Amino acid sequence: MDYIKNDYELQQLARSIAEEAIQEVKQHGGDHYEFIDQAAANSEHAIYTYKAIMLCANCCTADAEEMLDDNSYRFDSFAHHASILAEVTIQNAALQEFYELGGEVAA
Repeated sequence: MDYIKNDYELQQLARSIAEEAIQEVKQHGGDHYEFIDQAAANSEHAIYTYKAIMLCANCCTADAEEMLDDNSYRFDSFAHHASILAEVTIQNAALQEFYELGGEVAA
């Protein structure tokens, strides 16, 4: 995927992470929350600054921004801000998809 251009593409990425988390826990055990956290942190859309900036520019990041503000999170640079905001946005979207797929019941 080049970069995420809209909320629909974000939702598709989030759904694939949630489905993968469910399968991973079914097959190998473990913690689906940890899997989702790691998948979001390792997503190319959080790692690569350009992709992170494009995700933040093209998608709703309000929930992630609020979460970071509530935790008084501070950033070293604009690139750091974009990467962390993209990561938390992906993580929140993946958790939402996880629960829509049945959450822990499915796992």
